[in-house]
Amino acid sequence: MLVLATGDLHVPERAVDIPAKFKKLLQPRGKILQVLCTGNVTSPSSIQFLKSLSPDFQMVKGEQDKDLSLPLSLVFTYDKLKVGLIDGFEIVPKSDPLGLLAQARMMDVDILIYGSTHKVEAYTLDEKFFINPGSVTGAFNADSMDKEDLEIIESILKEEEEVLKKEEENDIKDDNDEKEDNDEKDDNGKKDDENDKKDDENDKNEKEEMKEKIPDNKEDAKGAKSDAVPEKSVGTEEGNVLVSVETDDENLDTTEIEPFLDPIPSFCLLDLQGSTCTLYLYTLIDGEVKVDKLTYRKGELS
Repeated sequence: MLVLATGDLHVPERAVDIPAKFKKLLQPRGKILQVLCTGNVTSPSSIQFLKSLSPDFQMVKGEQDKDLSLPLSLVFTYDKLKVGLIDGFEIVPKSDPLGLLAQARMMDVDILIYGSTHKVEAYTLDEKFFINPGSVTGAFNADSMDKEDLEIIESILKEEEEVLKKEEENDIKDDNDEKEDNDEKDDNGKKDDENDKKDDENDKNEKEEMKEKIPDNKEDAKGAKSDAVPEKSVGTEEGNVLVSVETDDENLDTTEIEPFLDPIPSFCLLDLQGSTCTLYLYTLIDGEVKVDKLTYRKGELS
């Protein structure tokens, strides 16, 4: 028996609609025999679409659902497996494993499907199987992030910061190399100019010496005066050039944290056969649908 587990749509408050690729996969084909919804649909059109996927549509009340007639929990029996369905907002703190385990024991179920966190996950604990189908629309979660989410985001930001730092260091190194090349060319040009100037002065001095050797008739060679004014050599101060490279923080690409806060659109399909549940986790990452497969067998230790 193939069962669809989904929920936390929050259309249109937190999401526009179910992704087109998910809708294409979930087109009514008669294969899905039951739809289990963890609540927080909030849109008549969304409920209508989910009901079109299977003749058997079951839903529990979420925090944002206004229909007070919806139940807070439901239990279903599939051959040798008992499956419980809740929204999860009654678990404090949310998605706490021990709290969910107590809820599963109270409902006397083998598999507990819950939502509310918008975070897809599946695991076994004390021979129970816990499934969170996440948010099929990828709606954001208004609750604060848990420690695990913060650690993941912190590691991602740290890696990107290191990449930016390396790129900045490489840019500074390239600028310094280019500056050194230009300074070397300028130094060579200045030396050539100084050599040319010295040659000109030497030629001038030679001409002056020749004039002294051939004195004017009116003046004695010893008393000869030159009208030429000694040229003042213009000195060029040469030294180490200090290059100060300043980085403009405003021009740097700052890493935004918002992309990491958005949940990944997801849903689950459960293939229930006897005492075995084969779970297919569908996620939409970077525009591509990915599928992960897990198998739970009743009575097996986790």
